[in-house]
Amino acid sequence: MTQYKTILYSALTLVLLSACSNPPEQKTETVIDHKLNAVTEAKETVDSINSKTAQTAVQISRTAEPVSGSRLYVHKCASCHGKDAKKSALNASVSIAGWDTKKTQDALNGYKNGTFGGKMKAIMEGQSKPLSDEEIKLISEYISIL
Repeated sequence: MTQYKTILYSALTLVLLSACSNPPEQKTETVIDHKLNAVTEAKETVDSINSKTAQTAVQISRTAEPVSGSRLYVHKCASCHGKDAKKSALNASVSIAGWDTKKTQDALNGYKNGTFGGKMKAIMEGQSKPLSDEEIKLISEYISIL
């Protein structure tokens, strides 16, 4: 019986000590916070990969097909100005067929930096901003021979 009393007293002592001791420290980051952080990190990684992929795709497309004024004109301009540049874009512009290279370059650069344009300024600004100086030159040279 003494052996049982000793075990019982020991068990009770452990229970009392456990109850009186400080509670375990709370984790500052909850499971939800941890998952949100993991999702945020994953999104940032995906965004970074997508950005690098897009840059690589542009580089590949530029090296895969030769850039020419006619190709750029067809892809960027012909839908509004017509294949021969004689169409009034959206019935709001003049025909650009035969404009000399400098006039076209000045107009495109003006649209690009926001210093040129009337009714078509907003549309043309969006069309011209992604163009490099070389692409503007090529398009301008092509328009001059139309």
